[in-house]
Amino acid sequence: MSGIAKVLGTGGKSHRAVLTMASGQKRLATRRISAAGKLIAAPCGIVLPCLSGAPTEQRFSADDEEVVALAEILVNIDIAVPEDWERSGRDATKYLLLSLERRIRMHGGSAIDRRFDLDLTLSDRLVDYSDERGPEGTLYLVLDPESAAFVLLSPTLELLENVHPYLPATFYSHFAGALNRWVRVYDYHDAEERVEMLREWYEGEENADQYEIPDVEGCTPKSLKETRLNLCELKKLNEEVRDPRMKALITGLLELCRISKQATRPEFTEDMGEQLMDSNPALPCLLAAFSSGDAVVGCFDDEAQTAMEVTPQPNVIIPLRLSDGKSVRDGFRTLAVACETLAAASRLIDLMPGNEEGVITHEGER
Repeated sequence: MSGIAKVLGTGGKSHRAVLTMASGQKRLATRRISAAGKLIAAPCGIVLPCLSGAPTEQRFSADDEEVVALAEILVNIDIAVPEDWERSGRDATKYLLLSLERRIRMHGGSAIDRRFDLDLTLSDRLVDYSDERGPEGTLYLVLDPESAAFVLLSPTLELLENVHPYLPATFYSHFAGALNRWVRVYDYHDAEERVEMLREWYEGEENADQYEIPDVEGCTPKSLKETRLNLCELKKLNEEVRDPRMKALITGLLELCRISKQATRPEFTEDMGEQLMDSNPALPCLLAAFSSGDAVVGCFDDEAQTAMEVTPQPNVIIPLRLSDGKSVRDGFRTLAVACETLAAASRLIDLMPGNEEGVITHEGER
């Protein structure tokens, strides 16, 4: 994932200044200097104390008590590992950072990074600048996008339609449904809602005909209106498929659906609602369009103009009650399932034709 912020934010590296002091006397080069040297008192042998063993960085945080408590719980439930303690410089905050990074790597981090630009935040509040924090002894793991990933659907839907008329609608319904259990997917349904809202806005206007309404219905393949197979029917169909590409797509979809159901996204609680009372809808983690410049993309771009005018509701909020070790264990298991779901989606998109350009290039990669 792209970063871990707030409580887990770390400062820059400290640079230790090394002062080299002369030891012993130098032989004097000329008589003149030698004569002058006789006028100066002999060295008394006192030198400055060596500070090489003293800490060069001091840190204060009012949240240390909760950070230390969480670190202790993670060690006790075998999520944090002792060897990271030395790597962190014996700093509890950095230790949590390393533990979270390790956890993400274990549950599909590299696959997630390939397609999704996400931040995982550990904090005592859901809004950075707010004085409203959660209940005492509660921290939140918050998963949210820096930008929306993109998936191109039409090539895959056309390929599937050649195998079975119900496959396009079945594939997309289960694909979007599995992801929507955890994060927001912006697709033609959202674009249709946008179009309906625009029509209501323009209805009472003079010269309403001058306003252009995106043709979402016109760009949506008719195959998506067909009957959808349930997962049992899809598994049976997959046994009959002989084309390796088709089998890989359906198998990847079934794996995504299986993983996404292994846990449930935590419910939106009352204290979360108090902190996010005036929030906008969650930002999309994925934009699912039929072509790169279709009406769905146009509606998405329009909505993006105002999405950050008010703080958006996070996609995933996982509360960790530090007084309850089971709450922390369950929270990290939930995080693992969310990560594995995103990783499975990323691998499936890799199999979908036409999506070669959606890969994120990270610094140092070519």
